[in-house]
Amino acid sequence: MPVIEQSSYNSPPFPLCCSHIQTILPSYLRHVGLPEHWEREVFHTPDDDELLLDWARVGSDRLLVISHGLCGSSTRHYVLSLVHAFNQAGWDCLAWNFRGTGGSPGKKLKFTTHNSTEELDWVTRHALAVGSYRKVAFSGFSMGGNLSALYLTREADRLPPEVCGAVVFCAVTDIRASNLTFLHGMGRLYVKSFLKDLVAMLRRKSAEFPGEIEVDGFEKFTTFEEFDDHFTAPYLGLAGREEFYRLASSCYYFPRLTVPLLMVAPRNDPFLAGDCYPEEDARRNPNLFLEMPTSGGHCGFITLHGEWWPARRAVEFLQKCFKR
Repeated sequence: MPVIEQSSYNSPPFPLCCSHIQTILPSYLRHVGLPEHWEREVFHTPDDDELLLDWARVGSDRLLVISHGLCGSSTRHYVLSLVHAFNQAGWDCLAWNFRGTGGSPGKKLKFTTHNSTEELDWVTRHALAVGSYRKVAFSGFSMGGNLSALYLTREADRLPPEVCGAVVFCAVTDIRASNLTFLHGMGRLYVKSFLKDLVAMLRRKSAEFPGEIEVDGFEKFTTFEEFDDHFTAPYLGLAGREEFYRLASSCYYFPRLTVPLLMVAPRNDPFLAGDCYPEEDARRNPNLFLEMPTSGGHCGFITLHGEWWPARRAVEFLQKCFKR
């Protein structure tokens, strides 16, 4: 322990148990409406930019901060499912949009990356400043899952005292290993879709800041490695992609974890590999809980009956953290 040997997630019947069907189908078929109390705030960041924060308050002293995935937003079905579930459980929720997403034009030539723990810290401390929260917890999916885990681990020494735990799903905690999954088969189609969206975002920024960002030729990229070498690493002032992967992958910092963190990583997730399944770290650190259901795909978790399983699992785990 705390490797959780038996997951409560029940795989759907064939063919819905196929990893790619589980990954793709929910994005098209799951439609989750906005909660009743949904309020958008334009947050002015310390570096003079803007982030869009979406609140769903029920008057609680507990807050869940939710980070979406790469090229996602606060209104994706997986985010809204958490919001509904936690509101019903008596928690306030704050879903923030990364720079360049969620309809925010931004004021600066800035982007949220796997490494952007300072942005999550700004959002968290702002929420604590404007609300009367005794406890704050985190959840995230894919890139947002890694970012949440990176915040709790790499920045463990400077977390607000109200931080009580987190649940992350399909977190890309080993970026280098995860990127290797996109080099063959269906992985090439996934990365093609992501890169199309990323390059489109960069082109929009290039039009807003002419002459400050060069994107010609980026449409020819076929791997995340190319994108990270030509854009992400230089943008962060790093020597290359390997330095970025080492700096921004939360798997390297798990020994620092001091609050409960549940990682749900399906064994059939087509995006995860390597230390996205940190079994040895989970056995060594009593705060790291690793749950590896046999299926679920990437952020899919097709649930045929009742509440969406990740939302139910997150509430169950974090309610226990709050009672500590």
